[in-house]
Amino acid sequence: MPCVTPRLSLRTLGDSANRLAMSKEVSVRFTARPVALALVASLSAVALVGCAPASSTCVNPFGEGSAGLVSVSGVLGSPPIVDFPTPFVGRDASIATVIPGSGDVIESGSYVDFEATVYGGADQAVLTATTYGANGAPSQRIPIEAGSSPISDAFLCQQAGARFTLTGTSGEIFGATSGNGPTDDTVVVVFDVINAYPRSSSGLPQFAQDGMPAVTSAPDGRPGIAVPSIAPPTELRISTLTKGNGPAVSEGQTVVVHYTGVLWGGGVFDSTWEMNRPADLVAQSYIDNAGVGVVPGFAKALIGQTVGSRVLVAIPPSVGYPAGQEPAGIPANATMIFVIDILGTK
Repeated sequence: MPCVTPRLSLRTLGDSANRLAMSKEVSVRFTARPVALALVASLSAVALVGCAPASSTCVNPFGEGSAGLVSVSGVLGSPPIVDFPTPFVGRDASIATVIPGSGDVIESGSYVDFEATVYGGADQAVLTATTYGANGAPSQRIPIEAGSSPISDAFLCQQAGARFTLTGTSGEIFGATSGNGPTDDTVVVVFDVINAYPRSSSGLPQFAQDGMPAVTSAPDGRPGIAVPSIAPPTELRISTLTKGNGPAVSEGQTVVVHYTGVLWGGGVFDSTWEMNRPADLVAQSYIDNAGVGVVPGFAKALIGQTVGSRVLVAIPPSVGYPAGQEPAGIPANATMIFVIDILGTK
C-alpha cells in the first residue's frame, strides 16, 4: 500500500524530512550535513508572472485560478519576492507555473526536493519558509502520492527546475492544525522544485549471475530478496540487474538511492523503502575519507554504474565494516547483501 503524505504545514514537513536526513543509516554509514536556520539573503530580481504548466500532455488536478494573479521575482533556489493584490482571496486551490522546469515530469510515486515560502493573503507577510540551502542545509524531500494531500497534488506534472505558486485557504492546503494562520484565510505558497527522482530504477534488464540472491520486484518497485542456501561468497560480487541510461556515477559523487540490506543467512536489517524516502550517499569509502561515505563494498557497487540502474551486491567482511565497528544488527564477519536503485545524482 503506498505511503500517504499527511496534511502538514511546511515547517512540519521540513522538520520531519530533516530528522530523517540527519539520522545515521545503519547499513552504509553516511553523514548528513547540519540543517541551517538562516535564509539565503541575496536575490537577483527578474520579474515573472504565472503561466501554464510546462507539460502539455500531463494535466494537474488543480486549475489556474487565483494563482495566476501572483507575480514572483527572484532566482530559483533563493527566497522569492512576491506581489499580489491584498487582501487576497482564493477559496479553491489553484496553481500557476512561474518558471517552467525541464527533465522528467513529476508523477505519482516520484520524489521531489523542494524549497518553499508561505505568504499570508491578507498582507503578504511570510508565515513560514524552508532554509533555501543556508549554511549547506539540504532541500526538503517528500514522496508524491496523487490524492494524498493538496501539497502532493500540486507537484504533479511539474518538472525539476520549476517554480510554481499554489493558492487556496490554509485549511484546504495544510489542514486544521497547520500553524499557518486561520484555516479560512487565503495563503500563497511559492515552491521551487530543486530536484525530482523516480520511485525506482527503470533500466534495461540484465542477465542474472549464478550463485547470487534472486531479486523480485513488487508493483511499487520495492525489491524482494531470496538468499540461496549456499555458503556466502568470500569476494565482493556485483551484479547489475537493470541498466539505466543516465550518466555514470563517479567516485566522491553524491548519489540518491533506494536500497534494501539483508544478511546472508539472515533477514532485512535496513531499508529506505520502509521510510518511503531515498537516501543521499557519497560514493566513496568512509574508511578512507574521514568517515564520509559508505562501506568499501557499497562504494564499489555504486562507482561506474549508471543512473536508473538496479544493482545487487554481496559484500563480504573484507570490504564491509572493519572488525569491531559493526553497527547494531550486523554481526561480526557477516556478509551483507544490498539491492540498490540509483535514482539520481547531486
